Amino acid sequence: MKQVYLDQIIDVNDTLALDSKQAHHIFDVLRTSSKEKIRIVTKCSGVFYGHVLDKPNLHIDEKLDVLKEHQSITLCCALIKQDKFEWMLQKACELGVSKIVPFVSKNTVVKLDEKKAEKKLVRWNEILLAATKQCNRNTLVELESVVSLKDLVNYKSECNVVAYEKESDPSKHMAHYLRSNPYSITVCIGPEGGFEESEIKVLNDFGFENCSLGKNILRAETAACYVLSAIEYQNHVEG
Repeated sequence: MKQVYLDQIIDVNDTLALDSKQAHHIFDVLRTSSKEKIRIVTKCSGVFYGHVLDKPNLHIDEKLDVLKEHQSITLCCALIKQDKFEWMLQKACELGVSKIVPFVSKNTVVKLDEKKAEKKLVRWNEILLAATKQCNRNTLVELESVVSLKDLVNYKSECNVVAYEKESDPSKHMAHYLRSNPYSITVCIGPEGGFEESEIKVLNDFGFENCSLGKNILRAETAACYVLSAIEYQNHVEG
């Protein structure tokens, strides 16, 4: 079924205009007719069925009763090289992340000024939207603006962990923190060079606990996929 994704509040019987990109895709590329049913996924309002009117408008016909995401997952990820970061965004979306918080740390190689950061956010949101369409999600990923490491205290959940390659205690493996199947979880992933000990102390003081991802040292983008896959597996086991 054809789908559109909206970052706005809507309700049944609303008529609204699609943005130029989605309107072109739905009307010109897919040549959607008014007799076809379209699935509409929104950030805050839920999932609906609708049909097209004259370009670029569509009408909201009914709201669907869909299952909500079982768990809220916040991924705080340090900025890494562009191609790796964008790949990670795509895979994180596919693996069920709820919110992504990019941040800078002492070993962050990528440096963005305010203007560049705004442009990157636009591109990153486009990547997330494309990934959402591809994997047929019922929810849109929330992407925060780039913050500092000290700002991560504002994104805590019920369970809060930081992946740390120097954590050798087997009792602090990621699996340990998932056994209780927390309703919400925040995971911090460092940059290519890892976290400095001083940064780990800051995060520990905020209430983040160190966790191990196994004996091998993983790339940042691999670590993100690892933790999200582990969370998905635990949800399946508990379900």
